[in-house]
Amino acid sequence: MKLSDDERVSLREKALGMFLRARTIALSLGYDLKVFDGWRSISVQKALFWFYLREFTAQKFGLVDVFKGCDIDEVERRFFALSETLRETVRDANRVFVSWPSSSVDSPSPHATGGAVDVWLYKDGNPVNLGVPFDWMEDDAGAFYHLKLRRKRFHGNDQEISRRRNVLLYAMTQAGFSCYGPEIWHFNYGNQMHALVVGGEVCYSYSEPKWCSLFDGGQLQQ
Repeated sequence: MKLSDDERVSLREKALGMFLRARTIALSLGYDLKVFDGWRSISVQKALFWFYLREFTAQKFGLVDVFKGCDIDEVERRFFALSETLRETVRDANRVFVSWPSSSVDSPSPHATGGAVDVWLYKDGNPVNLGVPFDWMEDDAGAFYHLKLRRKRFHGNDQEISRRRNVLLYAMTQAGFSCYGPEIWHFNYGNQMHALVVGGEVCYSYSEPKWCSLFDGGQLQQ
């Protein structure tokens, strides 16, 4: 989903340095890393939340017809017209993959802190098969799904796909990021999600990208 014509990607300065270290690790293993997403404005986060609720989460609750053909604003309006119980259930299910849009100091959307980054593994300039497409909203998108003893196999070379997933996890976590369980591509540093995983204190809350280093289409600007 294209929400902006601005292809620059912004990260906290320290997160940028950590990503560059992760990229060096990946390169030493014969791969490369590309940033798909970093800092997000609340308006973009809001549009993503309602888009994925309409396109994916609604199917799980038999609500396709409720939101079918609606623009983002209408999806939001119809969501708040649901019963409180159903509304909370649908919201919580959607939040597993798309954070609630918030600039709250205590619970900002992770991407709005500049400490969350979505990355993908590349080989010879091309994205590799990690078993699922980017922004997939099912269990097999999970960071540790390939390690389960009982699971469905990935299409293609399951063993190779699992190895590539391990390369991605290794490179990013060795650089200091924590992974997000439901998404193989999402990593955090300094925000509340990272603190929850590592047991440390929150360093980053909501902010604007005046402090950021910039990428253009995933490549560091000179």
